[in-house]
Amino acid sequence: MENTKHRTQISLEDWQYHMLLEISKKTRKSLSGIIRDLVTEHLSGKPHGKGGDPILKLIGAGAGDGAPVAREHDRYLYGRKK
Repeated sequence: MENTKHRTQISLEDWQYHMLLEISKKTRKSLSGIIRDLVTEHLSGKPHGKGGDPILKLIGAGAGDGAPVAREHDRYLYGRKK
């Protein structure tokens, strides 16, 4: 696919515009660049920014069948009884 950019015009709600302006000031990025990043992120289903959403790092943290945790959940949550 060719890397051609297309110009388009959109209407934003006042709060959307002001939030984008805040992001623009913090990141020193143009509004169009921010909007392109957001569209890319939305359409690809993947975070596009630096590091992405930190909550995504938790994916797979609980991998396994969970059998011992299910049977002995108190021990895993609170430690061994004394």
